[in-house]
Amino acid sequence: MAPDGRPLRVAFLGHAEGRRGDGLSTYSRETVRALRAAGADVRFFAHREDGDILPVGAAEAVMLRAWHFKTVTIPRPGSMRTIRAALAAFAPDVVHISWSFSLQDGAISRAAHRLGAVCVATFHLPHGPAGTVRAAVLRGLYRYHRTQMGHVDRCIALSDEQRGLLERAGYPAARLAVIPNGVDTDAVRPGPSTLREDLGARLVVLYIGRLDPEKRVTALVDSFLSLGLPDDHVLCIAGDGVQRRVLGRVAAGHRNVRVLGLVTAHRALHLLRGCDVFVLPSTAEGLALSLLEAMAAGCAVVATDAGEDGRALDGAGVVIPVHPLRPALDEALRSLVSDAALRARLGGAARRRAVERYGMAAHSRRVLAVYTSATEGAAEAPGRVRPAALP
Repeated sequence: MAPDGRPLRVAFLGHAEGRRGDGLSTYSRETVRALRAAGADVRFFAHREDGDILPVGAAEAVMLRAWHFKTVTIPRPGSMRTIRAALAAFAPDVVHISWSFSLQDGAISRAAHRLGAVCVATFHLPHGPAGTVRAAVLRGLYRYHRTQMGHVDRCIALSDEQRGLLERAGYPAARLAVIPNGVDTDAVRPGPSTLREDLGARLVVLYIGRLDPEKRVTALVDSFLSLGLPDDHVLCIAGDGVQRRVLGRVAAGHRNVRVLGLVTAHRALHLLRGCDVFVLPSTAEGLALSLLEAMAAGCAVVATDAGEDGRALDGAGVVIPVHPLRPALDEALRSLVSDAALRARLGGAARRRAVERYGMAAHSRRVLAVYTSATEGAAEAPGRVRPAALP
């Protein structure tokens, strides 16, 4: 609730679904739904290039135009004018940016303050193992984004490690809150699936996510094929990205490798419920929502110790090193493929971990607490005080 007793008004600048194959759209969908369930009045902002699947109840969404270049969203002329007008009409208490929304994130936070709203950002940038080239590149990106977040009242980090990276990049510790990603464990849960029958498979290994080099899905295919499994042991790959055509060519030569393309949330749940093993072989992550959904669905999971994923899965799945990926991935797959009892035990442990630590209701309460902290911290009678911009 807002201080005057009315529903809290939240402008949520996030990511629609339909043409995206990453966790940003999942984060937007689930967070917006949870905030509405908690009583907030949410106005959703997204780019048409993300797709046309919006969070439930987002009939009045503000849809913008942009150019996408890999992971960068470049707004088209007039976007900021549209955002300012929509924010002024909605008069939000909180502007929440799923960072990065676009190259205008810094301007959006300043626009929020001109309207007297506070600005909160969830920082999704992944991080990788120290000492690698990718980790060095990501540290540079953390420093760049820190300069853009000068007017953000609160920043939500996904883990303590990510919080430390943001602090070392120069973002004030007092403005940081750690809230791991959440998953709706009531909606995403074990259940019936006809996946094996649909595929004519006896066992299914699954990957869902972006098909980009850092996800190392081609290495997963190589590892799976190296096991010499029969054709009724199938690897399914769902998602989109720059490597989709390469993976499609690989699959064309192997009956037991299926590239499914982008799938809806409903289809993803069908896949998770029907698979035997879920694999996430990334080089860098924050806290992967696909991992949490696989855990909530009761899958036996293999994941690299990237970002927060290893900690989330530790003791409830198989955690393998980021480098070298193989032979650890081969050994994990061989073990799980051959041992149904082990798969069942790890699937049950993963489900319990998701329910106990990553439920969406608790996640939304923590997000609302960040909103309260930000508004209380900014409010000094008779008006609000903006935080000092970062140097």
